[in-house]
Amino acid sequence: MNPWIGLLKKEWRISKLWIWTTVGIVIAVNIVAYLFALKYDEPIAMFVPSLIVTCLHAFYMLIFMALSLQTETKRLHLWLHTPQPVFRLVSAKLLIAFGSLLVSLFVSVLFTYIASLGIKERYFHEEMWNHELFIQSGVLAVLSIVLLSVHMAVLCLFYWVIYLICKQMIPKLSGLIVALIYFLLGWLFSQFMKTNIFEWLTGWEKIAVPGITFEHNATEGWIMIQKIETISIGAGVFYGIMAVLVFCASIWLIDRKVEV
Repeated sequence: MNPWIGLLKKEWRISKLWIWTTVGIVIAVNIVAYLFALKYDEPIAMFVPSLIVTCLHAFYMLIFMALSLQTETKRLHLWLHTPQPVFRLVSAKLLIAFGSLLVSLFVSVLFTYIASLGIKERYFHEEMWNHELFIQSGVLAVLSIVLLSVHMAVLCLFYWVIYLICKQMIPKLSGLIVALIYFLLGWLFSQFMKTNIFEWLTGWEKIAVPGITFEHNATEGWIMIQKIETISIGAGVFYGIMAVLVFCASIWLIDRKVEV
């Protein structure tokens, strides 16, 4: 068996309970919301909880990685003493986390879309609802959720590695030190975001994308209005490179600094 495939199967085995549980929670929340919507004859009662659950998927990979890495912490000597390189060990976790995110998010988005149809029928005239614009905006929102979730998972890996190193050096203060490092790096980055260098790195190649906003008209009811928003390709590239660098730094630290 290919060692890489073996790692993926191992990660699937130890994570499948979490994966199916999260999908079950998504389905359960939406079913309960649907029952409330039927009881009170109010489609918003399903749409709002469904939308919230979808947005919460931004934290999906963060929680997945935190739980998975915590499990490995208890048997670190076994995990890191395998013949597989650290890159494969960690990337297998990220890949399974990413795949499970897509599954859970797909189910959640499907319920949100169904709930939106109820909103459309109740509150919008057919000519006031731009279905293509709604789908485009939804796709952009889902893409943002996925990218944010990946970014947070990589940061979780980085701070977990810092925690392991601190635990080896100052066990009793490791949690406090990691918290201080987290706030210090956050503060430094917030200061960096105010500089011209940050604007130069992230402000190039801005493009217009379709968005939507809703307004209520006394005579026509709710109206969907196209809202042109601007996103920066430079910002996406910058944060993408940052995520790769943080991931590589984490791998290097595990290889060189973490003792088992």
